[in-house]
Amino acid sequence: MTDTSKITTRLWPDVDRRLRAAAALRRARLSRVINEALDQALPTLPEIGAMVTGTAAGAGEEARGDGRS
Repeated sequence: MTDTSKITTRLWPDVDRRLRAAAALRRARLSRVINEALDQALPTLPEIGAMVTGTAAGAGEEARGDGRS
């Protein structure tokens, strides 16, 4: 996907400070740090598809191997 979209949301103050600190330490744009954090935290589209259809229940955790649900 090459298109970008803008999302406006409120962050908890501690989360905002940590994101900004991480961006400053890495000398990266805040949007890049947020994208990378969300990419790590969210299931992949195939995992979401499996959740929606009810197939491969629990396969996301097994495939990822980190125990996140």
